[in-house]
Amino acid sequence: MQNPRLIVKSHRPSWTWILRGLLTVAVVIVSYLIYEFGRMDGGFRTVAAASEESVLKARIQDLEQRNSALGDRIALVQTSRDIDEEAYKQVERRLTELQAQILKQREELEFYRGIVSPADGASGLKIQDFRIISGAEDSLYRLHLVLVQAMKHDRRVSGVVNVSVDGARDGRPVRLTLAELTATDGDSGTLAYSFRYFQDFGHDVILPEGFLPDRVNIEISPKGRSARTIRKSYDWAVNTG
Repeated sequence: MQNPRLIVKSHRPSWTWILRGLLTVAVVIVSYLIYEFGRMDGGFRTVAAASEESVLKARIQDLEQRNSALGDRIALVQTSRDIDEEAYKQVERRLTELQAQILKQREELEFYRGIVSPADGASGLKIQDFRIISGAEDSLYRLHLVLVQAMKHDRRVSGVVNVSVDGARDGRPVRLTLAELTATDGDSGTLAYSFRYFQDFGHDVILPEGFLPDRVNIEISPKGRSARTIRKSYDWAVNTG
């Protein structure tokens, strides 16, 4: 038998524990350093975030103040515009009223001027105005007649006015008197007048069904031997009011 070899190794357990201890300490130190670095970085980030939040809050507050100021300005402009519109409407309405008054005064002036000093220079009894005004119903109309005594007003004039309407019914010419066009029973259809300066008449007429008016004939018969009859015809032209 061969003699076995005996190998002798030195065993140093203290160094192993020392190395393990140093490694543990190093791990603890590194972990602590990482922790502190993270905490410091987080703190810096927290401070930065708080600062940024403060800036944003200030910006929001500034924008809210500007928005409020703009809202107040918009409300003021809107109120001013509403006031201007209402004032404009009032002025426009007043202007329309004044224009209507001026037109009415001009018409009255022309009317009285026609009595005192007519444009044609002719004196005596005459027709100053005649109009046909539409009524509430399709067949209802109002005849408006104004007689004047121009220039001479030293005495009253009196007499009667006869009115007739020419037209067609069933394709044939027809003349209807004022009595035939009046709905009131017993109305003679004769208009009596007596005045020194002027007199106006308003008489409602109803057109029969199927009757198409064409012309209105007016015949004025003054009282007195020397008085002459006045005849005049007007086209059937309707005014709205």
